[in-house]
Formats: sequence, structure tokens, C-alpha cells
Amino acid sequence: MFNFKFEKRKLIVLSLVFVLISISYLNYMINKQSSLQTSSEFQKYEEDQMSQMNNEDSFKDTVTHQGSDDGEATTSSITTVEDENNIVDSSKNGLDDIITVSNTSIEDSMATNNFSKSNFFLQAKIDIEIEREKTIERFDEIINNNKIDEESRKGAVNKKLKVIDVINKEKIIESLIKSKGYEDTVVFITDERVYVTVQIDELTQPDIAKILDIVTSETKYSIDNIKIQNK
Repeated sequence: MFNFKFEKRKLIVLSLVFVLISISYLNYMINKQSSLQTSSEFQKYEEDQMSQMNNEDSFKDTVTHQGSDDGEATTSSITTVEDENNIVDSSKNGLDDIITVSNTSIEDSMATNNFSKSNFFLQAKIDIEIEREKTIERFDEIINNNKIDEESRKGAVNKKLKVIDVINKEKIIESLIKSKGYEDTVVFITDERVYVTVQIDELTQPDIAKILDIVTSETKYSIDNIKIQNK
């Protein structure tokens, strides 16, 4: 009788285990199917967006200007990209202007950031991330414009990779500085300077030395081009 009960309980346990495994498998398949569907929809969305982008006349028009002598209209080989009220071309200077405008916008937003300590860092990071994304999108628009010459396209690719590299450096430096015991930090890198803001009541010489060591090691910027402040 005892053996019968034992075998019966064993059978019930095995049955429950089988049911749980079956339910887990079904959930896995459902989630996998849902994930695949979402991925497919997102890919289709990206393709639609890219198609719309390539069809936008504002990124494909060439510059038409008045000739100086005969008064006839001539057409430039430089493709233009509109940036709100500014026209930025795809030449080297035009590509540099995209980054310059973005960096200026970040500098202005950080200078006017009057939030409390914790919110300052959050807002600063959001502002930087938004501007970086906008800059990358601008270069993508140039890269994907079928009227752009190959030299300009390569220039836009190089500038985009440079921005991505800067983003990575900023994140690495922020992580390294926080690992030294600071509550929070935000790092902003331009062609000329590195701006570092750390969350600490008082910035001592040892603090400055530790931060400078990290920044110079990661960016190769000279000490004179590194600006450190506390919040």
C-alpha cells in the first residue's frame, strides 16, 4: 500500500513538472513570435522612414544662384541640407558646421541649466544625447542622399564615426570618474575642450588630479584644454 501511494505521488509530481515545462515552452514560443513580429514591424518602419527621407526635396535640391556677369542662373554641384533657418552644404566646411552648431547648442544648454544638483546631471545628459542624435541624423541624411557626390558622402561617414567615437569616450570617462567615488558626473567633449562636471560639494586638488589623470589618458587632451567644475 505504501509503495502504491509513493508511486502515485511520484506520478503526480512528474505530471506537474511536465505541465510546467509545457507552459514555459508555450510562453517562450509566444514571446519569440511576438518579438519576431515586433522586429519585423520595426524594420518595416525604418524602411518607410528611409524611403520618406530619400524623397524629401529639402535634402536633394542643388543650389541655384545668379551669375555675376551674364545674369544667367547657374547651378552649384554642392548639395545643401537645411538646418532650421540655416543652409549647410555637404563640403568639408559644411560638415564641420553641423558639429559646431550642435556643440554650441550643448554649451548653451549647459550654461543655462539651473536645475538642482541631481537634476542638473540628468538634464545635461539628456541635452547632450539629443544633440548627438540630431547630429548623427544629419550625417545620415547626407550619406543616404543619392545626389551627394562620393567624396562628400565619405566625409559625412567620417564625421559620423567621429561623433560616435566622442559619445563612447564621454561615456567611458563618466564611468571611470564615477568609479572614483563621485555621485555623478557629466562629460562633454568638443574639438577644442573637454568639459567635466562632477557632483561634489567642494572640488579639491586631489579631486582635480584624479579627474585630469582620467581625461588625459582617455582623450590625449592637454591639461590646459580640460575644464573641471563641481555642482
